[in-house]
Amino acid sequence: MRKAAYILIAMMLPLCTVAQGVLSGTVSDKVSGARLEFVNIGVMGSTSGTATDAGGHYRLAIASDDSVTVRFSFTGYEPQEYRLRVRGERTLDVRLAPRSRVLDQVEVREERSRQTAFEHISVEKLNDAVGPSGGVESLLKTLPDVSSNNELSSQYSVRGGSFDENMVYINGVELFRPMLIRSGQQEGMSIINPDMVDYILFSPGGFDATYGDRLSSALDITYGRQRERGLKLSASLLGASATLTGSRGDKLTYAVGARHHSNSYVLGSMDTRGDYTTKYTDVQAVASYRPTERTQIDVLGIWTRNVYGLVPESMTTSFGGLQQYMELDVYFDGMEQDRYHTLHGAVIVHHRINDDWKLLGSVSAQRIVESERYDVQSQYWLYELGMGEVAGETERFDRGVGTFLEHASNRLRTNIFAAELRATRHARLGQWDMGIKVQGEFITDHLREWRLVDSAGYAIPFAPQVPGDSANVPHAPILQNFINADNILQGRHATLFVQRELNFSLHGKADLKVLVGARGHLYSSEFGVRRAENEADASAVSPLSTLRSPLFLFSPRMSVSCKPEWKEDILFRLAAGVYSQPPFYREYRRPDGSLAEGLKSQKSYQAVASADWNLLIWEKPFKLTADVYYKYITDLIPYTVDNLRLLYHPDQDAVGYAAGVSLRLNGEFVKGMESWASLSLMRAREDILGDTLGWLPRPTDQLVSFKVFLQDNIPQIPWWKMSLSMLYGSPLPIETPGYPRTDSPLRMKSYFRVDWGNTVELTRFDAIRQWKMLKHVKEVLLGVEVFNLFNYRNVISYLWVSDYEGHPFRVPNYLTARQLNVRLTVTL
Repeated sequence: MRKAAYILIAMMLPLCTVAQGVLSGTVSDKVSGARLEFVNIGVMGSTSGTATDAGGHYRLAIASDDSVTVRFSFTGYEPQEYRLRVRGERTLDVRLAPRSRVLDQVEVREERSRQTAFEHISVEKLNDAVGPSGGVESLLKTLPDVSSNNELSSQYSVRGGSFDENMVYINGVELFRPMLIRSGQQEGMSIINPDMVDYILFSPGGFDATYGDRLSSALDITYGRQRERGLKLSASLLGASATLTGSRGDKLTYAVGARHHSNSYVLGSMDTRGDYTTKYTDVQAVASYRPTERTQIDVLGIWTRNVYGLVPESMTTSFGGLQQYMELDVYFDGMEQDRYHTLHGAVIVHHRINDDWKLLGSVSAQRIVESERYDVQSQYWLYELGMGEVAGETERFDRGVGTFLEHASNRLRTNIFAAELRATRHARLGQWDMGIKVQGEFITDHLREWRLVDSAGYAIPFAPQVPGDSANVPHAPILQNFINADNILQGRHATLFVQRELNFSLHGKADLKVLVGARGHLYSSEFGVRRAENEADASAVSPLSTLRSPLFLFSPRMSVSCKPEWKEDILFRLAAGVYSQPPFYREYRRPDGSLAEGLKSQKSYQAVASADWNLLIWEKPFKLTADVYYKYITDLIPYTVDNLRLLYHPDQDAVGYAAGVSLRLNGEFVKGMESWASLSLMRAREDILGDTLGWLPRPTDQLVSFKVFLQDNIPQIPWWKMSLSMLYGSPLPIETPGYPRTDSPLRMKSYFRVDWGNTVELTRFDAIRQWKMLKHVKEVLLGVEVFNLFNYRNVISYLWVSDYEGHPFRVPNYLTARQLNVRLTVTL
């Protein structure tokens, strides 16, 4: 009887179920044949849909016996629809035709990033970046919302944030910067090797939940995807580099780069005269191995060594205006010696389980060792310059004299270990992204720093004696900025993120992309005080005290992009989310060197509305991008800026905001050479709770920023190419030491700089190309660059001195003057 029931149920099942068919295949570019990723595939009139994977493959389940209409759509391509009936397995390979305005494959790649918060930067532009530092950051500084007033530094501020609020990833692994660096002269060169870069993505804010917990920006760099074998050699007045790329069969690709850089030539144009020693050396390597078609193993290694030394001799700086023109003469004794070492290693494994699931696992370790030592005596004479001349020299009036004696012996060691696992699952109408990461930090800091100021014969600050008081005895001088600390900090982090991506079409009226995700962050920190120099002596360390019990941060994020089916090619995007940044060591440290307890994580509530429009100007393709954003920050940790040094004030409770609008127009004035211009308007304010001053400008409050990156050539002279970079930034606020903050602070002068580069391709000349030594050379480029073309005297910071009456004067520290650089690049 039971067997008969089973047979009856089996006979009735076909009557109770709907026939299920599966449609699969590939989607590719009709012109180039390249496979297309993230193509939207949906059944009209139903919710069934999917998207292609990285190889252009798709698989779509169709639950219908009748004919259905399947639509294939992708931004930048003409959509296609197919009316068909699917029973069982059926294969359909589709080739999408680019829209008429998409000229080549590079434009197609740009279209793919339109729906995200990231801007794709062409790697070819790195060869045309002009400036003392060059590289990726030099290009970033020409983008809207990115601010930098120091051509010697690779650090930057984004939408009113600090230098510590920007993430940098190389091959998916986050890198950290040294923390003791005070000025661009000490920094040397960016850790990113531009000759090894294959892909660049940058987001100034509103990025999705797959990226980490910082308040401002994310820079995503990809190394080592080249398969072509080659050797690139470059030398200039600032240093030299060599990069080797290649492959071994179909399974192994590699890239190795070495650089040596020196700023001594550029620093010779500054006001401070002396013996500069600047040596930046690094070696970087990345290798990718594919043991199977589904598995890839990447190994990344980075070693850097930066040495900065200065034996200063003298400095002469003139400043002021028509009513009062001053001159400061300084004579130095002593020297400064700084060293920064970085060692970074990572192993990244990519594995595709099947057509729907991909896994990525990584382990990484980074060690940064920094030392800063200086003993410098600065004796200054302050003069007011007159209109006449005495003995053939400008008339001068003595206004002040004094001495600075500065000492530092600081050492900072940072060790960071991280392990991460990510998964991607292709699903209906898009995909799922999820991941978990654990990270540990161990930091030891030894601080010995002080400053003695002797002005007009007495120390500042000064403790006067009371006449006739029997307690009058000789007393030790009072030191300014006295710091004496030995700190240990341990941090533990565990993060988790989940994100859903949806791609669908609204009945042919618009293409939508929706990203909904969230991050969870559990962290705790402990600190201790070291009592001895021997780090191996465990008894020399006090018991670690918990700064905070484990705290959990929740950061939801969402973005929606819409591409209407209009005649004009316009895309709209709206993003909103919460961005939480747990404090790192520098935020914990007070100006006196001690660590603050009970520090909360800074939180930013952001909203960004964007639009970009592909249009034709003079019958040439251009793109106009506009962004409007607002950031409200709670648990804000105020800070002050001195050149590149950030001094946090963790005991102050504050809130802040940044609001602005930015525009960017980019296109090819000359075919094959992209140029752009950007304009940013921003207001950044903070309110320190309880100080009764209300909203005050943040240190990064820059109202106007205008940048131009221009490439050009003469069609009749195809072997010559010109590139120009222009930056303008309105004045930044500064604080007067010893004076309370006001709602109308003093400001620096505007930052203005133009760098001009010219490149000649020597191998274009027949006479040179026929040389026997160039038989195996692919390309020889000779570049002539002019830094700071108009010799504008930019100011990075101020030195405060007093006259005989105690009146303070701010003496500008000027950046580099006009310099000429020659570069030779040979590609084999």
